[in-house]
Amino acid sequence: MNTKSTPLNVKLQDLVLDKNNPRFAELYSGSEKEQDIIEYLLYTESADDVASAIIEANEFYPDRPLWVLKSGDKYLVKDGNRRCAAIKALKHPTKYDLDLPKTVFEELPVLLYNRESDLDTRIRQEHTSNLFKQWGRIAKALEIHRLFKSGSSTESMSELDSSPKELIKLASFYFEAVKIGGDDFKKLLRTGKGKSGGKTIIFERLFKFRNDCGYTFKRTNEISIKNQSLFESYIKAMVEYLKDNPETTSRKLDKEQKSFLSKLKPYGFDSKGKSTESSGETNATNDSSSTTSGSNDSSNSNNNDGNSGTETGSSTNSGRKSIKHKPIYKRKKIPAALEGLIQECYNLGQDNFPNAKTALTRVAFECTLKYVVENTKKSNGNILKISNHFSTAYKNNRGKPLPYTNFDVLKLKFTELIVDTGIRKAFEDFDLQRPHQIIHNYNVRAIPTDAKALCDNLIPLIEFMLQEERDLLSSLNTSKL
Repeated sequence: MNTKSTPLNVKLQDLVLDKNNPRFAELYSGSEKEQDIIEYLLYTESADDVASAIIEANEFYPDRPLWVLKSGDKYLVKDGNRRCAAIKALKHPTKYDLDLPKTVFEELPVLLYNRESDLDTRIRQEHTSNLFKQWGRIAKALEIHRLFKSGSSTESMSELDSSPKELIKLASFYFEAVKIGGDDFKKLLRTGKGKSGGKTIIFERLFKFRNDCGYTFKRTNEISIKNQSLFESYIKAMVEYLKDNPETTSRKLDKEQKSFLSKLKPYGFDSKGKSTESSGETNATNDSSSTTSGSNDSSNSNNNDGNSGTETGSSTNSGRKSIKHKPIYKRKKIPAALEGLIQECYNLGQDNFPNAKTALTRVAFECTLKYVVENTKKSNGNILKISNHFSTAYKNNRGKPLPYTNFDVLKLKFTELIVDTGIRKAFEDFDLQRPHQIIHNYNVRAIPTDAKALCDNLIPLIEFMLQEERDLLSSLNTSKL
C-alpha cells in the first residue's frame, strides 16, 4: 500500500467540491453554495456527460477513486470534482434539470492523501500523462501560471505543455482583463456547450496587435499595461462585440487581420489610440469598417448574427455602465423555437425593420408568458395553468375551453401574482395594444425609437419570467393559486 494515501469509502454528503480547483476556479463566478458549483460543473464543464456515462455503465468505477484531503470532518475533493458533482446531481436529477433517472450512491471510493504536497505531486504527474492534455487552454494557462509564480522554471513546465511561455502570456493577460470584463469576460472563455464561449483563441490571436490595444509582454512573458484607458476600452469593446457576435471564429479573424479592430469602434474602442464614446447604444455589424454615426439612435443595425440572450452596450473612457439591450435569462431547457423568437426580436434592426421589431415584442412577450404559465410547476407538481386563477384566460364564462388563449387576461392574472411592486408595475405598464395594431396593420407605422423603447421595456419582463424556475416561484404569491 502507498503510505502517502489511504483507500477509503466516504459518504457522499461528506465530500466537498473544491471551488478552488485550478481546472475551473478562475472561470467560475458563482457562489460557494454546493448547488451552484454542481450546476456550473454540469453545464459548463460537461459533468452532465459524466452523469450520462455513469448511468450507462450503471456503476461508479471503483478503479477511479476521487483524490481527497481531510478538511475538518469532511473530505475536500482535489481531483474528480466532475465525477463527484455528477453523482450528487444524480441523487436529485429534476433539481438539476437532468433528463436521467434518479440514482443514489451512498458512498464513493476515495484515496485520502495525508499531505497536500504529495497529492499535488500526484496530480501533476497525472496531468503530465493525459489528464492535463484534456483541460481547456485557459485552464492549462492558469495552472502553468500558478506553477510559474511558485518558482517553477519554464523548462520544467515543458513536460506539461510544449509552449509554457505562451500560456504564461495568456494567464497574465487573463488576470488583467478579468478585472475589467468581470463575469462576462469569464463566460466568453468557458468551453461549455453553445457558441457564446470558447473565445480564448480569439484573444490570443489578437496578441499580435497588442501595441494597438494598450499593452505588451515583458521578457518574463507577463503582461505590461502601457495605456490603461486604451486597454480598458479594448477589453470592454471585445466583450460586448463577442456577446453580440458569438459566431466569431479565429478563422474569420485570421482573414481580416488588423482590420478586425475597426469592428470594435462602435463599442467604444479606437485602435489608433483613442477610446470613442458613442452617443447612445451601438451594435456591431458585419461591415469591418463600421463606425458610429453620432446619431441619437445608432444601436441595433440590421444584424442577424444569431446572438444568444446576452447584454450589450457602449463602453466609454468615462466608465459609464454598459446599457443592456438584450435579456439574460437563466431558465434551462427553454424550447428552441421560443429562444429563437426572442433572439429574432432583439436581432432585428429597428432602423430597417421597425414594424417587424415592434410586432415581435408582443409575440415574444405572449409566447414567453404562455410557456411559463404552462410549464412552471409548483411544489406539489401541478403546473400554474391548471389553477383556477388562470381559468378565464383559457375558458369562457360557461367553462368551455376557448379556441385561443386570451393573452390580455393571462397577462393580468400573472401580473396579480408578482410580489415585487416595481416589477408588477413594469408588467402593468407594458402595453400590448400598440404592437397589436402594428401586427394587424391598422394604418399605423412604427418608428425606430418606438420599436427600441418597446424592446428595452420588454427586457426585464422576459428576464423575470425566464429566471430559474424555483426563483420565479419564490417571486410569485402562490397562495392565490
